[in-house]
Order: sequence, then C-alpha cells, then structure tokens
Amino acid sequence: MRATFLGLLAWVLGSPAAWAVSGDPVVNDQVTARLVAETQSIAPGETVWVALDLTIRDGWHTYWRNPGDSGQPTRIDWKLPAGFTASDILWPTPHRFEVPPLVNYGYAGHVLHLVKVTAPASLAVGAPARLEAQANWLVCSDVCIPQSATLALTLPTQAAPGSADPALASAFAAARADLPRAAPGPVTATLGDGHLTLTLGPEWGAARTHIHALAFFPYDDGVIEYAAPQTLEARADTTTLSLKLGYQPPKSGPIRGVLLATEGEGQDNVTSSLEISAPMHGAAPTTAATSAAAPAVAAPAVAAATSAMPQPAPAGGGERFGLASLLGFALLGGLILNLMPCVFPVLSIKAIGLVEQAKKHPAAVRAKGLTFAAGVVASMLALAAALLALRAGGEQIGWGFQLQSPLFVTFMVYLLLAVGLNLSGVFEIGGGLAGVGDGLTRGEGYRAAFFTGVLTTLVATPCTAPFMAAAIGAALTQSPAAALAIFAALGVGLSLPYLLICFAPWLRGALPRPGAWMDTLKQLFAFPMYASAAWLLWVLAQQTSPLGLGAALAGAVLVALAAWAYQRAKSSGHRGRLTALAAATAALALAVVLPLKSAGVAVASATTTGGTSGAAAAAGGEEWQAYDPAKVAALVAAGRPVLVNFTASWCLTCLVNERNAFADPDVRDVFRRRGVTLVKGDWTNRDPVITRALADFGRAGVPLYVVYNGTPGAATPKVLPQLLTAGVVREAFGP
Repeated sequence: MRATFLGLLAWVLGSPAAWAVSGDPVVNDQVTARLVAETQSIAPGETVWVALDLTIRDGWHTYWRNPGDSGQPTRIDWKLPAGFTASDILWPTPHRFEVPPLVNYGYAGHVLHLVKVTAPASLAVGAPARLEAQANWLVCSDVCIPQSATLALTLPTQAAPGSADPALASAFAAARADLPRAAPGPVTATLGDGHLTLTLGPEWGAARTHIHALAFFPYDDGVIEYAAPQTLEARADTTTLSLKLGYQPPKSGPIRGVLLATEGEGQDNVTSSLEISAPMHGAAPTTAATSAAAPAVAAPAVAAATSAMPQPAPAGGGERFGLASLLGFALLGGLILNLMPCVFPVLSIKAIGLVEQAKKHPAAVRAKGLTFAAGVVASMLALAAALLALRAGGEQIGWGFQLQSPLFVTFMVYLLLAVGLNLSGVFEIGGGLAGVGDGLTRGEGYRAAFFTGVLTTLVATPCTAPFMAAAIGAALTQSPAAALAIFAALGVGLSLPYLLICFAPWLRGALPRPGAWMDTLKQLFAFPMYASAAWLLWVLAQQTSPLGLGAALAGAVLVALAAWAYQRAKSSGHRGRLTALAAATAALALAVVLPLKSAGVAVASATTTGGTSGAAAAAGGEEWQAYDPAKVAALVAAGRPVLVNFTASWCLTCLVNERNAFADPDVRDVFRRRGVTLVKGDWTNRDPVITRALADFGRAGVPLYVVYNGTPGAATPKVLPQLLTAGVVREAFGP
C-alpha cells in the first residue's frame, strides 16, 4: 500500500522516475511499435535516418498518407532536444486493401515510416540526445482500433558521424528502396467526361513500352473514385491511365501522387514506385454547386470540396435573413433554451433566489435581475469572442466547442459538484444561497447573481434550441460586430424569464412566501447538480482514457474534501483554521493537477476517430455507420435513403432525441422497411470534417438531422427539426 501511494505521488508531482519513457517496443494485440535509428550515434550538424517501426499482426493493416475510402494516416508528434529538427514522414509505397465496396491504402505485415532527424551544428558532444515521439495510428481488420504509443530513442553524441547499426542497416536500405523515386519523364493530367487521364509521354522511352500494369495512388483525398477500375491503354507514342473522378475532383494545380508501374508478366515482373506531379489540362468538371442548373442561391462553393454531401441552400446565412431577423431568432432561441434539459439544474439556484426576493425592495429585485442578465450576456459574448478568434485562426469549431475538451468537462464536473455541496450545506460562502438576499444591497448578492448568470451560460452550451441554430450558424458568417450582437441577443433571451419576474410585481406576488421550507428546498435542488456532474462524467468517459476518467473522479473527491475543510476552518481556532484552509487549498490544487497530468493520454476509441473510423455505434436497436462524406454521397447517388445524425455525447438534446424518436418501434420499422442507411457524425471530440459539414448546412452546433429519402429526383436533403418526434422521422421517409 505504501509503495502504491508513493508511486501515485511521484506521478502527480511529475518526478523523472514516474515520467520516464521506455525505449523498449510498445506491444499490443495488433501492432508492435518502436523507434529505431540507422546509426549508432549522432554528430553536430549530422542528419540521421530515424523510423517508426510497426510490426502488424496478420489480417490487420495501418494506413498511408491518403487512406482511401476510410481510415486515418499514421501521425508522429516529436519532442526533440533544443535545436533538433525532424522532417515529415517519408511514406513507403502503399498497398491496396479491398473491402467491397471500399478500397483503402496502407500497410500490412511490417513497415518503417522514415524520418530525417538533423542535429544542430552547436550540439555539445558527450551528453546523449533523447528523441521522443508520440505516435498515433489506426489499425483495421473487420473492426478499426485507434492506437498510440509514446516512444523514445537515446543516441550517443560524438564529434564525427557514426557508423550504421549492423542489425538495422538492411531494414533501412529496404525502406529507402520502397520510397517512390522520381519518374523517368513528365506526366500530364487531363480532365473530361468524369474521368482523370494520366498520360506518359515519349520521354518515358523504353520504360513506357514495357509497362504491363499501372496503378495511381493520389496524395489528395477524393481526387479519384478509389474502387473504380483504372484503365491502362498503350498507343504508339503514349501510354494513358484513365481513372474515374471522385467526390472532390481537382480544380487547379498539378495532380500529385504515386504511380506503381509493373514491367513484365508472371514470374518476371518488376515493380517501380514513381512519384509524379502532373500539370492539369482541360476544364474542371462541374459540380452541383457550380453547374448551370444550380439554383440562384446555392450552397457555398466550398461545399463540394469539403463534405461531398449533396447540400441544400444555406439555412441560416445572411443571403436569406437580414440582421434584424437573425437577432429575433437568437432572442427566441435563447428564450426557448430555458426549457431545455441543459439549463434545468441552474433553475434550482434561480428558484431559491426568486422566492427569497419576493420579500425585498423592488429596486433591489430589479438590480439583481439586471446583474444576472449581465452575467449571462457577458459570458455569452466571451464565448462568442473565443469562438470567433479561434475560427479566424483557422480552427474548425462551433457551438459547444469547449465541451469537446476533456479538461473543460472535468472542471465543469468540479464546479457543479461544488454548487451541489453548497446547496446541501456541506459548506457555505457568506450566509449561503438562502441568505444572499440579506446581503443584496451590500453587493454580495450582485456577485452571486452575476456568476449565476455565468453558470447558466456554461451549462446551456450542450443544448441547441429551435431558432437558435440558424442564428448561430449565420453569426459565424457575419462581421465580428454583427456576430457579437447575435450572441448578445441570445443571452438576453436566455435571461429574459428571470428579468420579467424581477420587473413584474404581479408575477413576484404569485411566488410562495419565504419560510423554513426553503432550506429543505435548497437541499433538494442539490440533486440536479449532482446528476449533471454524473452526466458530465459519463461524457468524459467517451472522450478520454480510463486514466483520465480516474483522475477526474479522484479530483471530485478532492473538491469534496476541500469543501469540508473550508467549512471546518470557519468553526475552528486560529491554528485549526490555518490547518484546515491549507488542507482545502492543497486539495483544490491537487484536483487541478490530476487532470492536467492525464491530459495527454489518448482519447477513447469510440470518439477519437470521429466520423472516419469505420466503427459503428448502436442506438435505438439499429446499427449506425460512422460519418464519411464520400460514403454518404455514394449512397445518395445510388438512390438509397439515408439519415445522417450529427450528434455528441455532451448534447442532451441529441441524447433525448435518440432515446425517444430513434428508439420508437414504428420508426425502427420504417428504417428496416425502407432500407435506410443510418449514419452518425459523432462530434463529442473535435472533428474538422464534421465541423465543415455542419457549416455547409449553415449550422455551428449539434444536433443536426439530415434526411435523403431516396425518392427519384429528391437528392436535395431535408433538414429535420432539432426537437424530434417519432412522427416527424416517419414522415421524412414517407409512408
């Protein structure tokens, strides 16, 4: 027990022994990973070959830089000594994996991902150089599993370049030989009739005439249809390869990728991996967003290049609604937000304050109402400013983005737990919430009202109310001033019911008279807070590892300890007060350190891969496929009915709809009879693909429900309301 405690303490305090990263391979059931170097040392200014070495179990594969129809490329994040630099991954030639109707590009068996690491010229000789890397990959068979490993490699430093490691020299030589080399002559690309044609000119000489088979692996996703045949045709002076265009055909610039050429047949064939950058000739193909048949108000031009899903006209952009209409939508959406399940826990705090104010001077009541509204609007503006600033910096985020951070969710758990403990009487600040009214005119009540407004905004972000989605989606396309005005209107709508009661004496007169029952009511209202904290812990379990969840649970215990110690300090002598306050401070500090220490742990597989993992999730007894825009586009083109459910674990509105509308037996029967493909875009963790898809529909948050009902001539999707009923879903797919 003592050793376990000391080990935990060392981990929390960040001792070198606790945080040392082994240079040994990281082994799991599917992949063994290690970091290896070709040379046995490194000298000042020297560049050495280093590789992420993956040994993959039979029947499984990892992915190339362009994974094809599904998957994720392997990623290496380096932590190097000062002055060291590392190149991007030099990708070996991929293999083709067919999982009808999909085709993926990647590696099986064994692969070295080569990287060039360069030491600074000023490197001090003598001290070893420690190279650390956080490697992340997706390994797939019948299922896909995201995996990661923290790897390290220590190289001695010496004045002269070191010799190659005999045990690894042949492996590095083979890996370099597998890298694509420059093509023997230029290749040109031509677009037309829905195809991309690559032409090998006369400059290829004898190499062209001996080519028996040719395969093209594009660097950019969506350029070609991966599963379509690639047709080789040899002419007198040229050889062409014709490929069917994909969902994101090129519009300009060269076509870059790898040509895998096979010379000879049968036992005598020789393959060559050749890197090409082919200039493009011919007009770019038309798309639904650019064709002459498109409506006058069409989807943004980027829609076809980002989501590949057939798009409607923007539902919330400035082209359709003026600023006055958007402000009205935001005000109405904020008002309705009070009825959403996200805001209910804070209603307990509001209710106690309202009852307490019934006996106070009207001016004090109005002042507290305005202060509460100021807290709501100020926090809403701060949230909007952060969102706009991150978007301006190129981040793909939307409404509720802060809940995609496990750290933020953890601290929200702490906050709601602390509020619940306060309501339960475990500790009191000043006279407690029930006594806030007595100090209202002295200023304490104003602070409480303001921060109650802040808390209201924080817990409201998991929900999106009707009318609110169009307003927020449009706000992100407006000028900063207009966007902030829309968010301010949303805050006014959220605080409006409280303001009405504070400014309407006849409404306050309908409230019950204060009495001893209020203390019982206050304690009863603590339980919605505990329930909200428990729900956020469930959300956290979807976002982080067991270690991260354990850190949050331990932190919650420490928050409770801090609350208890704080209350004990108020009734203790001088020495006891100092001891209790020190214990409370230490507990809170440790509660903050725990999730920070576990923040780098890989997130759980159910959400790490977002919409591209290929994993399925069950909801309402039906099988949901992970969101992939190319798959959705293919299904719609084939006339298949599709329901796309953009959701998140932290979105209470989403969960209510899934447990009610989607779980309805009649709805499930419609899904089965119509052969509806159910697609889930899980936005629990950040996923730029899903964020772009939401933006294409004029939305900045979830839920979003998109229906393609599969009827002839109905490729344009229908967007369902955010509050679903079984009848609405059944009607969307016809009788």
